[in-house]
Amino acid sequence: MIKVLSGNEAIAHALLENNVRFASGYPGTPSSEILTTALKIKSKYNLDAYIEWSINEKVALEEAISASFACVDSAFFCKQVGLNVALDPLMSAALTGTNAALLIVAADDPGPYSSQTEQDSRFLAFFAKIPVFDPSDIKEAYDFTKKALKLSRQYQLPVMLRTTMRISHGRQNINIKEKIENIELNANFEKNPSRFAATPKLRYILHKKLNEKLYTIASKNQLKFDFSGKILIISSGLVYSNIYELILEHNLEDKVTLAKSDMPYPLSDVDLTSFERVITVEETYPLIELQLNTQGRRNNLVPKEGELTFDVCEKILYNIGVLRSFTPVNVDFKDKPPSLCPGCAHRSAFFEIKQVYKDAIFTGDIGCYTLGVNLGATDTVHCMGASVSFAFGFNKAFKLSAKKQHIVAIIGDSTFFHTGLTALIDAIHNKAAFLLVILDNSTVAMTGNQKTLSSSTDSLESSAKSISIEKIIQSLGASFLEVIDPYDYQKSIETLIASKRCIDQNQEIAVIIFRHLCINTDEGLKNNPVVKVFVDDNCKGCKLCIDEFECQSLVFNEQTQKVEIDRKTCIDCAQCIYSCPFNSIGVLE
Repeated sequence: MIKVLSGNEAIAHALLENNVRFASGYPGTPSSEILTTALKIKSKYNLDAYIEWSINEKVALEEAISASFACVDSAFFCKQVGLNVALDPLMSAALTGTNAALLIVAADDPGPYSSQTEQDSRFLAFFAKIPVFDPSDIKEAYDFTKKALKLSRQYQLPVMLRTTMRISHGRQNINIKEKIENIELNANFEKNPSRFAATPKLRYILHKKLNEKLYTIASKNQLKFDFSGKILIISSGLVYSNIYELILEHNLEDKVTLAKSDMPYPLSDVDLTSFERVITVEETYPLIELQLNTQGRRNNLVPKEGELTFDVCEKILYNIGVLRSFTPVNVDFKDKPPSLCPGCAHRSAFFEIKQVYKDAIFTGDIGCYTLGVNLGATDTVHCMGASVSFAFGFNKAFKLSAKKQHIVAIIGDSTFFHTGLTALIDAIHNKAAFLLVILDNSTVAMTGNQKTLSSSTDSLESSAKSISIEKIIQSLGASFLEVIDPYDYQKSIETLIASKRCIDQNQEIAVIIFRHLCINTDEGLKNNPVVKVFVDDNCKGCKLCIDEFECQSLVFNEQTQKVEIDRKTCIDCAQCIYSCPFNSIGVLE
């Protein structure tokens, strides 16, 4: 059955078609749709499979590893920075090996377009000593998933499939199975402490066995050659496809030989002495280049940062002398920064926080609310959960300097569960003093509105145990804890003032949970209050509402020199009425 699938969808189909029955991960663009699609397939064919989001990537991978120990083919999904979180269990899994297939799917973001790094997950596979496949198109993402599972079963070893944003979100015709059948599962775990609970000396033996597996795999891993030129370009992934097309477009078949590496690690030694020059072009780090000791990034023939797009690859061909001319692509457009959705309660919370904590340092986190930087209420964004850890560090640093400094840590509900909770435990135990704001919109909004742990149902709407954020915080002994709706401006301001007083008087952590359903969900929009507003003729055109509240439904008319409401995008939340210091935004009766 031929279907047009994205790379993420193709990977999900290949996994379930090839008997993977345990899958876990944490949402992260560009990987999120893999697990979402797997859930849909499970539901469609009523498969006996466990597929669900986990609290974070470390836990998700540990769950998948243990399922593979129990002889169930398993998979784990994340984006590249998520693999950092899961690196500890990955390193050990490479040594212990598995009893069934275990596929690590890591989606990289060269560019980057939606990430805080543009790291190369293939290097983490190299670091962990596990094989890694690098598909060059969507069909290969589908095919390589099968190959990776087969290799994993054969060598009882975790195997990585590395995709990139273009592969994950590109689309192609894929010939998938008409129907996926249930299989007989026989979970079994034979105790073997020398392997699964190995002491350091036994880990040395496991390491030796791992190296032997890699040597065997590398000896069978051959490059594939096309064309007949004296200059050899070695590539993998989407970059290979770009270069292949450019060679054909510019008639370079007799000037360039193109070698493809389906599995960039582990590679065996290759005799390349018959070529006049050997250059590796790969995304994002020099993995093949280092293994085969070729030219490339290390001598500046390939850019050291950024996505290797079609035009960048064309420039590389020009730089190495096989193209006579190169015309740079110049696209003239105004880059409008992303902003929070009209009606987003996070915007209201940020605006209210700024009214009370004017002098504060705002430590931000990863999520939609990272866009608080546009509102002047986010000073740091580092990694998941770091808002709480950074607030702790700032607080202690200023105390050491005998300086008074208010700190506000701002984190989302799903990120709080992910890694914010442990940081809060540490901060409360060590008597830090700052305001922790948890923006609770009851969804993982930035990556596709997945369920959070506070939901009473799972991703397929089956019953699940709801986890209460406020009960967790109460159990930690926080003396100041308030749950309010940021749409209630007056109460929010009063609560923020009270939190500031508590911090100053008691030198302890205060917690405010700003709770309002995400308006980018059906339930959130349906339950959102509808109050139409207007801008009266007394508008002074000062743009304070636009600059301080930053809602794209507030637009400035250059002709009238006044602010207007964009009715096409406004959702009638009426939150902007508080942003005008002259009360020129009013409610329509």
